[in-house]
Amino acid sequence: MRSDNRQAVGARERGAFRRLIIGLAIAWLASCGGDSTVTTVTGAGSAGAKVGPVVSIAVPTGPNTTEIVVDSGPAAAFSLGVTNIPYVTVTVCSPGSADRCVTIDHVFLDTGSVGFRVLRTAVAPLSLPPIKTPADATSATPGGVAAECFPFVLGAVWGPLAQADLRIGGETASSLPIQIIDDAASPDYATPGDCMAAANGGLMNSVTALQANGVLGVGMIAYDCGVPCLTGTYVGGHALYYACPSAPAGCVPAAMPVDLQMQNPVAHFQVNNNGTLIALPPLPGLGASLAKGRLVFGIGTQANNQIPSAATMYLVDANPSSPSYLYVSTKVGAKTYPNSYIDSGSNALFFDDRTISTKCSSTTGTTAGWFCPSSVLQFSATLADAFGTTGQISFSLTSADLLFATANAAFADLGGSTGQSADSFVWGLPFFYGRTVYTSIWGQTLSPKGPWYAF
Repeated sequence: MRSDNRQAVGARERGAFRRLIIGLAIAWLASCGGDSTVTTVTGAGSAGAKVGPVVSIAVPTGPNTTEIVVDSGPAAAFSLGVTNIPYVTVTVCSPGSADRCVTIDHVFLDTGSVGFRVLRTAVAPLSLPPIKTPADATSATPGGVAAECFPFVLGAVWGPLAQADLRIGGETASSLPIQIIDDAASPDYATPGDCMAAANGGLMNSVTALQANGVLGVGMIAYDCGVPCLTGTYVGGHALYYACPSAPAGCVPAAMPVDLQMQNPVAHFQVNNNGTLIALPPLPGLGASLAKGRLVFGIGTQANNQIPSAATMYLVDANPSSPSYLYVSTKVGAKTYPNSYIDSGSNALFFDDRTISTKCSSTTGTTAGWFCPSSVLQFSATLADAFGTTGQISFSLTSADLLFATANAAFADLGGSTGQSADSFVWGLPFFYGRTVYTSIWGQTLSPKGPWYAF
């Protein structure tokens, strides 16, 4: 998911209760690096609808891996389930503790954002220590509890920062800043007006709104903002970090040291810290009721995360002053989408094509963005990186009406056009089915140096 704040170095993604999700994360800033986007459009499955098969792959295995599940979502989220959201399980512990821990399932896996964000109710038993913003006279930042407003394309998460240890599979990231998403019923701190303005669709402050118990952002950047947040210079965008001296006084925009900003947990693993690979099985035509795959940590660090010789590597533009910063390019027919990206946090293929019908009839809620062609459409796209590497990708689109008439949760041919610009092609979760997709982390030890995708 990508965020919609052009000052954050975050992610690029989108989700679904039969909803359109364009990234569950922050848009990466031209000056910081990141684009997170969560966009969802709801649509109902039919009563008595046909339930599709369960498909899975069980490899790679090893202590640097964990299972990915694409299912109907947390029990508390929706009566009809969600669509194309990959979930993992994360254990959160009090810093340095071996047993003061909670294990949280249905955490949204997002290669388009950075950092671990979790609903407060899920970690309330731990009483995690809050992170404080240091007072800084130059930026007019008062000392106080640190909080963050993280905007997506549709919606935002708001809440204080705390310190925790994270365990995922056999990996551990110690004493990491995480965000505690304030729950709707009783927030610790009132949401600032600027944050509400950034939340185009409202706050994602419940399991129902978030469609998950938390978000695990494992994108291309090691931290989620960088210089603008370090200096508290939010000109031209919404404030990301806040200092909250006391609840009655409210929270004010703040400068935030880089080491206290939200961190990519993978970058803090001891060895397998330079990226991830996601492996998901291929799907049948009308999808699957349950899909299971693998999340592997590290690239080229173990026998189970080597890049095969047949894979193609696509380097993203790493020049912060470039209009294509952190993007690749996609061409479909005569149309080129220069601001393209690959994002597990987006639950469909999102692009602007007004020749494809969006007149869907069988869904409910906000459905204007789903594609509903009268027959299955076949496409061939050309993906190009910033340095001339190209490759062909075939994909298909089936009417969302037909897909949502099933009782399935995973679809490889779901598409839509909502929330992204006309220059963007978002290769969401359908792209991952039947592939192994590598996402590097910029600044970590890699050869060649990232950031890049490979598949």
